[in-house]
Amino acid sequence: MLDGPTPKDLLPTTGNYPTEIVRYRSVVLTDIPGAKPARALTGAIDLGEENLPFYDRPAEGMIVTTEQSWSAQGVTLGRLLHSLALAPGESTRVAVVDWQRTTRATGTETASEAEALSGTTEQNRSISEVANAIAREEQYGDSQGFQVSQSSSSGGSVGVALFGIGGGGNWSKSSNAGIATSVSRSTGVKTVAAEASQRISARTQQLATAARSRNMTVVRETTQTEKDQVFTRVVTNYNHMHAMSVQYYEVVQVYNVTTRPTKLERCLFIPLQELTFTHTSLQRYKEVLASVAPVDWAAKIRAANPFDTAVRKLDACSAPEVPVAQEFDGVELTDIAASTMGVYGVRKADGNPVKFDPATQQWKPLPTTGLGGSLSRIALGKDIVWAFRTDKAFMQFDGTTWRNDQSAAGTRVACGADGTVYHVGGSNTLYQRALNGAWTDMGVAADEIAASKDKLWYSRQGVVYERSGTGWVQRGGPGVQRLSATPDGALWAVVQPQSSAETMPLLIEAGATTAVRPTAGGLQSLTGLAQIASAGADYWVLMSNGTVRRIMGRETQIPFDDQPKADSSYASRIDVWSDTDGIRGVQVVFPNHTFGCGDIGGSGAQQASYTFGGADKLLSYEAWSGKAARGSLAGLRLKMTSGVANFGTAATTTVAPDLSEDAGGASTICGLFGSTVKSGSRTYVASLGFHVRGGSVPQAVLDHLNDNSRHYSQAVWANADELTLSRILANYSYTPAGSTAAAVPLGTLLDPKPIAATGNYLGFRWNFASEEEREEWTDSRKAGDNTFGAPATNTIAIATNGVFAEAVLGRSNSAEKIDLTRFWNWKDSPIQITPADIAPISTASRAQNLDTTAAGMGASQAKFTPLVAMPDPNGLQAVQAMTTANLFRDMSGLAQMSQVLSKGIESAATNDKEAGARAQEALKTATEHLQKMAQIAVDAAGKAAPLVTGGAGGSNLSALGGMLNQGGKTDAPKPTPAPASGTAPASGGDSGTKA
Repeated sequence: MLDGPTPKDLLPTTGNYPTEIVRYRSVVLTDIPGAKPARALTGAIDLGEENLPFYDRPAEGMIVTTEQSWSAQGVTLGRLLHSLALAPGESTRVAVVDWQRTTRATGTETASEAEALSGTTEQNRSISEVANAIAREEQYGDSQGFQVSQSSSSGGSVGVALFGIGGGGNWSKSSNAGIATSVSRSTGVKTVAAEASQRISARTQQLATAARSRNMTVVRETTQTEKDQVFTRVVTNYNHMHAMSVQYYEVVQVYNVTTRPTKLERCLFIPLQELTFTHTSLQRYKEVLASVAPVDWAAKIRAANPFDTAVRKLDACSAPEVPVAQEFDGVELTDIAASTMGVYGVRKADGNPVKFDPATQQWKPLPTTGLGGSLSRIALGKDIVWAFRTDKAFMQFDGTTWRNDQSAAGTRVACGADGTVYHVGGSNTLYQRALNGAWTDMGVAADEIAASKDKLWYSRQGVVYERSGTGWVQRGGPGVQRLSATPDGALWAVVQPQSSAETMPLLIEAGATTAVRPTAGGLQSLTGLAQIASAGADYWVLMSNGTVRRIMGRETQIPFDDQPKADSSYASRIDVWSDTDGIRGVQVVFPNHTFGCGDIGGSGAQQASYTFGGADKLLSYEAWSGKAARGSLAGLRLKMTSGVANFGTAATTTVAPDLSEDAGGASTICGLFGSTVKSGSRTYVASLGFHVRGGSVPQAVLDHLNDNSRHYSQAVWANADELTLSRILANYSYTPAGSTAAAVPLGTLLDPKPIAATGNYLGFRWNFASEEEREEWTDSRKAGDNTFGAPATNTIAIATNGVFAEAVLGRSNSAEKIDLTRFWNWKDSPIQITPADIAPISTASRAQNLDTTAAGMGASQAKFTPLVAMPDPNGLQAVQAMTTANLFRDMSGLAQMSQVLSKGIESAATNDKEAGARAQEALKTATEHLQKMAQIAVDAAGKAAPLVTGGAGGSNLSALGGMLNQGGKTDAPKPTPAPASGTAPASGGDSGTKA
């Protein structure tokens, strides 16, 4: 009874209790109050469609908390991992290698290097030279010389030979006598005084300082964990007659998973505007933007430095130059003139004078008091108007009254800028009037005249002449019919070519000698032309029918530039004055100064102002162009971070601007530049630009962020800090549809931490004002009897790390019978159970070393500049002149006398030398003769010796002499001694052995 069943409380069971409970939340967008679908879904949706509208009103949603309960039901076998088949009596080894390595490395390296280099080079040298020298000469010379020279020479030679005698001789004699007398006297004083002063001053000082500072911190934190486990197992089939298969299965754990919602919370989705990325936003969200950007753009965003502010100059908006021709209906003139006094003319209908009024753009009559008749020509002098009446009377106008000048009469008149008056009188004579009123005949006949500040021209029979000094120089022609000059020196001429019936204008600009034709069209059939100034001013054309055409010129633009001040970082206000034609003036107020350009407070102009917020940033600006002054700015729009400022045309028009400039991101305005141009008495702004201070961020980075602003805006919204969101939400309130409760600020109901982002919605937890409100909202969303819906149960199998092995025996077709006569005792013959060895298993470490070597410092840039060689002094030329040899000329003649005497001595010596040379030649001749005679004697003796000696002996004289000495001797025979007794007499040489 003790070995009974095991108690149930001790047996392990599964499925009674959940082993794990998991909860997760889902955010659901349930309603967009008041929103209506923009279009019905009747076909396919284009995902590539751009410019889709964002959500523009709050939306309600729910946070559903779902719970999952995991209850273990048991363990079962899963997949067959491996099968091992063994034959009867087979054994094998199985190795299991479990290798695991974990490496974690953190590296931080910070390096900073700074180098400062300053160099100063200094050289000092000063040379001063002063030299004074005086040379004095006073000499007297008297010399006399007598010279007598004589030379004689004689020579001779005598020679005697063996068989003859020879001799030779030579004698020579020469003499020379000379007398030379020289008397010279020289008296004089020579003085050379020289003073040289040279001063060279150069300063060279070198000082090179190289200060290098480098801080480097290298931190390497490496953690490596490595684990190797090797298990070997021997598997043997001890069955002699059955095969065995070992099957390995994975162990699978089975769970029942029950899922059911347990809690509902409401949330509110707030629509947000798409961001425009500027330097400021990049400063705030740089890391967030880089974290969601592609790899290449992330590197560029991180490399941008929006905190490094720099002043840059935005290109000015320059309005295009628009040429305009102005016509005047009902105005017909017979003459026209212009100067700095204005534009005047003679009316064709009655001959009365008129003047153009720039303010009203109309021709107005002048007073006619004292005129006494109609005018034919008019000219503008220095504060005086001169004219000729049709009766040739000379008139002058002082501004109120006309007065007849009885001193002259004529048909043409011209005035210089200095007040000099010229006129053509009777018989076409040209006269000049001085300042005292006296007239002078200039001696030429003229048809037309023109005068400027310093030049005078006249034409005669179509040919133009220019005054040059007291004469005249031809400048052009023929065909010239009318002349007109500007006060600054340009000449206009109305010319009719021979090949055309039309007249045209030609211009010779101030300082030029060649004529050019104006580029404006419609300048044919004219009779006169006038211009106030030749540089950019309007010119007035008098047509042949009397009508007047004004060709609008543009004066030279006047630039202005208000450079940024170090203590003025941003503008606080801008004022703009404008009229219907364009912007007249601009004024910008900075903290410490105010700058204005153009007509500030001009009459007839409207003023508009805009106040910038603190450090307000310029996003971009646009400009409209007008026609005032042949092109100017007519409107200006500034887009700031705090709002939009419109000036001039931009405030009322809906037309797109003619010009547009991008400020390159948000930047503070810190300066103003551009140009103005005058149009009559008014000034207009022709171009305008801004000095801005902003971060050093490439424009390409800002363009990329703004081109993909939806993607990057979502990243910024999702990572917005709670303080910023709380401050923003505190300014808004929201009341659900159908609710009668009072509006409550969202900052008190919404959790400022976002929980979801979809589109341009950012979702927040929406708390309830009371518990009753929570229960009412929750009850309205319960489904059926089950809270929040029926639970759902599923069976889920999860694989484990365990492995289950089971051995299965195979089937045998035959079996051996037991026979005692056979061998059956396996102990006597055991089964070989030793399997083949497994190859060695490597468990070497796989750890890696990390390089922590710091980079070296760069080469120093501190260098000395090579010194420039200083110039050498020029020297004291005066002292050199004094120390020069033969400073004074030799006046005694001693050198000449010495040369004469030397020549005489040399002549005598030369004769003596020549006599000696002849004697030596004679001696040489005698010697040579003696040698030849001796040779002849020797040769004769040699021939005679053989005859004396009989031809024996040697062939030379020595041998011959030896033979002569022994000639009288003969060889006597020697006596033979008696032989000794007992011996045989000696025999001849043939005794002995015969060969």
